[in-house]
Amino acid sequence: MSERFPVSVKMPALLSERRSQVEAIRTDARGLFSGGATGIQVAAAISEATEAFISRVFQQVVDQLPADQRAIVAKDIAVVAVGGTGRGELCPFSDIDLLFLVGRTSRSLARECVSQAVRDYWDAGLKLGHAVRGINDTVAIARHEIDVATALVEARLIWGESTLYDRLVADFQKKIVRSRLTAFVEDCVAAREKERAEYGSAVKQLEPDIKRSPGGLRDAHLIRWVGFARFGTANIDSLRLQGALGREEARTLLTAYEYLKRVRIDLHFSAGRCQDVLSRDEQLRITDERHVEGTFGQRPVERFMQTYFRHSTAIAELCERFITLHRPRSLMTGLLKSLTTHRSEGVYRVGTDSIDVIARQQPTVLSSLPGILKFYRSAARYGVDPSPKFTERIREAVPLLGGEVTAESAELFRDILRCHGNLGVILRSMFRTGVLEVVVPPMAHARCLLQFNQYHSYTVDEHTLRTIEQLERFDRDPGALGTAYRGIRDKSLLHLALLLHDLGKGYEEDHSLVGRAIADRMSERLRIADEDRETLVFLVHRHLAMVHLAFRRDTSEPEGILDFSREVGSAERLRMLFTLSAADLMGVGPGVWTQWKSQLLFDLFDRTLLLLTGQDAAVDHARRLAEIKQQVLEIASRSGARSNAQQPLGNLLERFPSHYLTTTAPARIVADLNAQENYRPGKPVVDGHYDDVTQTVEYRIVTHDGDVAGCFHKATGVLTAHHLTIVSAQISTTTEGFVFDTYRVLDGDFSGIVPRDRIDSVATAMQKTLAGEVGVEELFQRNRRFGGSGRAQGISDLPARVVVDSGSSERYSVIDVFSHDRPGLLYTLSRKIFELGLSVELAKISTHLDQVVDVFYVTDRDGQKLHDAGRAREVQSALFATLQEFERHDRLQFAS
Repeated sequence: MSERFPVSVKMPALLSERRSQVEAIRTDARGLFSGGATGIQVAAAISEATEAFISRVFQQVVDQLPADQRAIVAKDIAVVAVGGTGRGELCPFSDIDLLFLVGRTSRSLARECVSQAVRDYWDAGLKLGHAVRGINDTVAIARHEIDVATALVEARLIWGESTLYDRLVADFQKKIVRSRLTAFVEDCVAAREKERAEYGSAVKQLEPDIKRSPGGLRDAHLIRWVGFARFGTANIDSLRLQGALGREEARTLLTAYEYLKRVRIDLHFSAGRCQDVLSRDEQLRITDERHVEGTFGQRPVERFMQTYFRHSTAIAELCERFITLHRPRSLMTGLLKSLTTHRSEGVYRVGTDSIDVIARQQPTVLSSLPGILKFYRSAARYGVDPSPKFTERIREAVPLLGGEVTAESAELFRDILRCHGNLGVILRSMFRTGVLEVVVPPMAHARCLLQFNQYHSYTVDEHTLRTIEQLERFDRDPGALGTAYRGIRDKSLLHLALLLHDLGKGYEEDHSLVGRAIADRMSERLRIADEDRETLVFLVHRHLAMVHLAFRRDTSEPEGILDFSREVGSAERLRMLFTLSAADLMGVGPGVWTQWKSQLLFDLFDRTLLLLTGQDAAVDHARRLAEIKQQVLEIASRSGARSNAQQPLGNLLERFPSHYLTTTAPARIVADLNAQENYRPGKPVVDGHYDDVTQTVEYRIVTHDGDVAGCFHKATGVLTAHHLTIVSAQISTTTEGFVFDTYRVLDGDFSGIVPRDRIDSVATAMQKTLAGEVGVEELFQRNRRFGGSGRAQGISDLPARVVVDSGSSERYSVIDVFSHDRPGLLYTLSRKIFELGLSVELAKISTHLDQVVDVFYVTDRDGQKLHDAGRAREVQSALFATLQEFERHDRLQFAS
């Protein structure tokens, strides 16, 4: 430490006093917050007190210097608040952004003062983001680093020489902003777009970062930065007075900003640190503390988040409009735009990327719903975006339109839905302006509507629009989805069905039933012909049917496929349902659509299409089995692997269940047969391999049911003990009792390829457990993670339930368990099934929609399904009791 600053500065009493002062700032702020002060008032109070503390401590550092050096420092240092500190709106645990501006007279002395002050600030409990620079260095860096430039937009002097500060402000405005206005604005926008992408591309993602996610506080900051560049002020009221923002826009922006600011302060106080992510647990806490009330169709937390998203959406849309309207445009850009624009119908001006309305025609277009819909239809047909300026005029005109949809308006809207390529863009614009709600009133209910569970990533309205955007991409897909989508003659019904498919959510009744009624009403409103009306109602009402059948049922049984094909009724409807189902899954959130889900859905589509085009179900099933067996025979013959086999291959294949043969690759079947031939009693065979396409590990077991009692629940126990997430499981037993089980798992301990030694370790543990050398409970103890904790509570809005169905399958009883996703749940259920004397012949695990759905195809002790109703009720009651007990107590043992 320099001799200029004696050790007494660091005396414990002084340190304790300063820490107490910082803590008092937060304590006082918490009192204001609890007393009902606005978020902006609390932030201003924190800022004022923190700046006073910063100034006081820096003065104390300077006061330790000799008098002549104090005079030098007073003229050679300026402590400048920048960024959020400069805006005067600090949250309780925000970083303190400071620029220590130093002159040329005595940089060494100035830097020593700053170093001492910074140490004192950190010791007191402040977290600094600071820089020590001269004026020229600061301006030079600001030219190349937009974060530095935007931090200077709202810089304020809080200690020191005003001459230095004034020179910095003048140089910054002249050299960084005014002389390079376009570059400055474009850099601001580009930096924000990059940040948006990093923190989620959607405004209505269900765990937003309040500061950085789209629609967050940073979007309001971007308005201020661009406003500063274009109008010389970053103040919202000043921008309103200059006409850059309308009165209502400014009011909406300030209201939304206040709402988000108060939530952010709440998060900071709750965490005792900087915390900007509004997690689901925090959503529940804030909802409870604010005493938000629910409705029959919405939980309290869903209503709270709907309000949050209304505000964040308002900020995002205002930001987008402001940037579009006030982004500088070069003379050359304007000239090129003019040269590439042509007139259409004497009304529109169509460019390469947007469409506008000629000024004298705008009042006419805006005066009626048909006029506005014609504009959107032209945008859809030309494949360009609606002009932002004219879109803003539409938004202003919508409240004057009324709610009637004439035959002309209905036909125009159906014309828009027939387009594809940029339909998602058009519908988003119509939704933002309110036009879509005029045509389709139920869209108003879906605006910012939250589904509070761990499976959806977006609100209902955002999910709906994303599914349509995803559907349009199928037009360029070279695979089955693209072929099916391109083969649909009239895509308007499919597009409308996707628009309506989830609008029944947020009501007490099942959303598919509510959706059916909505589809029926909208058919009437849009004058849809009876035949098309029937198709629309079917698609909305049964939009989950294909997904449920593909992911929850054994589709190797021809009866289920036959019933499904009868319900669908035509190849055209099947193509619609297939593409709708895929788009719906893709729109749920990242990582939901996977390779194996794609294959399951396609297999169901392919088989059903055969039936609808004239193929008999039984004949098709027999044909598929024959083809598979022939492929297996050919592979075995070419490889020569079974030259010493004791039994003919054809005989062995007859002993396998059909679901095994139809879902297992022929080469894998040959390998399994070889494993069976070489099997040694009491020596289960387990191997695993990593699949880089699905980023999962597949573990495969070959054993005999006479050697291992309860193979299924023991296997799930081993996988659970190793903290693996089971995403699918197939259990297959031959008539001779040989067991071939496959488990596909996600290994959360590795972000990329799972190492071979990890796979081998799990496989070895599986072998020892199945052989009786190690118990499952011992594995749980070995692999327990100390300090871990389970999720506090289930966050699905649907109740847990157990359904036993003995009618869907000819050979098995089907048990559906609907519940919350928990580590150890599948193991607990499968163990109980074993204790009930049931044998699991097939299992399907599904975690992609509103709940986890574990499906078990079982037989009783006699190898038959549960024909006795009393026995079925016994199984159902026992499993439901197990499920409840697991939720109450047992899940805790799997939490670590």
